[in-house]
Amino acid sequence: MTPKGPALTRGRLHAYMRGFTHSSLLRASVELGVYDAVAAGATDAAAVADRLGTHPRGTRILLNALVAIGLLVWDEGRYALVEGAGDLLVSSGKDYFAGPIRLGTDDWEWDAHKRLAESVRKGGPVLETTADTPDFDYFGVWAEHSADSTFNTGAAQLVADRLLPWQPQAAAVDVLDVGCGSGWYGLEIVRREPRARLWALDWSPRALKVAESNARRAGVGERVTLVRQDAFDGPLGGPYDLVTMAHVLHHRSAEQAAGLLRRVFEAMRPGGRIGVVGHTYEDGVSPAEDPNPHLFALIMLIQTATGEPHSVAAYRRMFAEAGFVNVQFHASANSMHKAITADRP
Repeated sequence: MTPKGPALTRGRLHAYMRGFTHSSLLRASVELGVYDAVAAGATDAAAVADRLGTHPRGTRILLNALVAIGLLVWDEGRYALVEGAGDLLVSSGKDYFAGPIRLGTDDWEWDAHKRLAESVRKGGPVLETTADTPDFDYFGVWAEHSADSTFNTGAAQLVADRLLPWQPQAAAVDVLDVGCGSGWYGLEIVRREPRARLWALDWSPRALKVAESNARRAGVGERVTLVRQDAFDGPLGGPYDLVTMAHVLHHRSAEQAAGLLRRVFEAMRPGGRIGVVGHTYEDGVSPAEDPNPHLFALIMLIQTATGEPHSVAAYRRMFAEAGFVNVQFHASANSMHKAITADRP
């Protein structure tokens, strides 16, 4: 069998070895406000240091390192933004990406990734607090830094596009957001549908506070009820017409995920619809052709005892076992995640 893919070189290995350097550069530069300073006209190291209140030596080294990895450009001694940075890295940019960067470089993840070999030996997390423990603080961090960002809005819009408009004759549209986090998925429906009432369910009190704040900010707070509950074990209430569930099912095994879908099915009205968001992949396709779900599986390995992204075939089985029909998979250029919709007969 002829090997496929690029040949391994010392250069590639060195790039992988220093990956954490790139992450720390990105995190520090956003935290300090480097891109805002450059955008405002501070184009040499002394001017950037003066604007940020940072040490001249440290600032110069940071700026040159950012140029080295392509996050700034340098010409004749002056620094400038790379193409796209004005939208993504300047705080006034239309696609400001600071929230996802904060998530992707979170201290908990860095600490857990340092012990990845232990997690592989064990087959699960090694840190004391994990996604399987109540009040996992990272869920609050997720809620705070994923809200109202390009990290989530594309997928939230994709789900709402597939679930709405709802039955025009209905006097009200009752919506459940399972594992609501920032609340953005359910709130996208409530913002579009004036008849909608939302029950935002999460077991993280910090996440619920974020969802409550986002509901007020969206002007729909009076139509949102917060529910602190473990979705896998506690009562879900209902019945509901629509259900959203984003970034939840991959935290458990396929068997546990199917059990939650069965519970959600029982909490819905006949004719209701569900929209699920998360990573998924096709069985038999090389991870090199679709890397994101398989890299995300590492996060589930260090965070959960049984979780990982589920395949398209596994999702079809889970939905069918729960009683759902008309299972469909959706993608959008504005979303890094897939959406799955299904109907309750």
